[in-house]
Amino acid sequence: MIILLPFKVQAKIYGIEYLPIENLDLKVDEIKKYRYYKENKVESYFIEGDNPIIFKKKDEFYFTNYSEWLREKPALKPNREIKERNVYIYQKWRQIKNAYIEVLDDTETVLEFAIYLNGYKAPNQSFCSNCTSGYYMYINDDKYDRAIKIDKLTVYFNDYFNREDIVFKVMFNKENVKYKIVLYGNEFDDVLYEKEFISDLNFHEYTIDDLEIKNAFEEEIIKYEEDNSRYLKDSYKEYAYKDKYYLYEYLEKEYYPTYEVNVDGYTKDESDYIIEKKYSYLETANIKDQILINSESYNLNDYIKTNLPFEVASNIDISKNGKYKIKYIFQNKTIEKDVEVKTNNEYIKSLEEKVESKNKEIEEVIQNKNEIIERLESNIKSKDEIISKKNVERTVSKTPILPVVLITIGVMLLIICIIKSFKKVSN
Repeated sequence: MIILLPFKVQAKIYGIEYLPIENLDLKVDEIKKYRYYKENKVESYFIEGDNPIIFKKKDEFYFTNYSEWLREKPALKPNREIKERNVYIYQKWRQIKNAYIEVLDDTETVLEFAIYLNGYKAPNQSFCSNCTSGYYMYINDDKYDRAIKIDKLTVYFNDYFNREDIVFKVMFNKENVKYKIVLYGNEFDDVLYEKEFISDLNFHEYTIDDLEIKNAFEEEIIKYEEDNSRYLKDSYKEYAYKDKYYLYEYLEKEYYPTYEVNVDGYTKDESDYIIEKKYSYLETANIKDQILINSESYNLNDYIKTNLPFEVASNIDISKNGKYKIKYIFQNKTIEKDVEVKTNNEYIKSLEEKVESKNKEIEEVIQNKNEIIERLESNIKSKDEIISKKNVERTVSKTPILPVVLITIGVMLLIICIIKSFKKVSN
């Protein structure tokens, strides 16, 4: 008896890539796909002329605030407004508190030395080192008629005074005498002006401008108008500007990342496209995904459905279970599939061999049984003769019958065992 094992298969569809004989065998679809984009408005302000070419000018504009003041004149640009101003750096003169005159040659001289403030003799106190006695009575009397000796004369003023207010009057009666005039601030180590001179026989009036400047300035002052009362250290021009900025606009295209037939919310770029060709075949082969053969009566065409012509090749040995290969050969493609053979042939053959072996054993048992029966029949017959003989003799002397009965029962049990063994082998 052959037992068929149930199995489940799945169908798999194959597109058969073959060269079409007729045009209808092959379907070609052409799909035109475009780049799609949407426009994003980009706005920015530029000075007219500084804008990138792709930007278009709008009517909207604004003016910037004026820049910081610059020493370098800015470049000219459309609609740029530039203003300028003069810058003056002044220094304020420090006020003078004390004066000092020193005759560097140790000689007797006729000297008139006077200091005038705003045209008037300045009230002062003085101290002279190595001077003629009563010098202060003669140095400031405008007579120039008394020879006095002055070595180092220091003059103290009661108030501060400005540089433009002071005039020095000096006269020597001897030529080539070196002397020095020094003006101080509040302290005698704070020299504001000084200058060395060489005498002649002329009368001289000196102003501050005749002296050399040492530490005569206070802090710098910046002004934007001229101030003749101050010392002009430097001047230059400064510039500031403001620009007119126009609004510019640019529509930037944001492209969809792939070529498509249609994209909602985007605009088609008619100049940028690709053509895709899609090939499809009108015929396919529907082949079972798993093929299991469990019967000798099988047909490999039963596992495929197609209208295409094909041939089948395989290495299947139906008498042996195992894995095999099957090929469906089309015009320009071969599809290879795994096939599993799983039938009951080997099991049936094994049972037949066992039955044949048992039959031989039964024949031997039957043969042995017949021989045993014959021997038993012979023994029985012999026993009957013995029994008959014993019965005759019993009449003479009573012989016990128990041994005979036991032998008979043993023979019968042996026959029964043989018969049961035969039945078991038959089943």
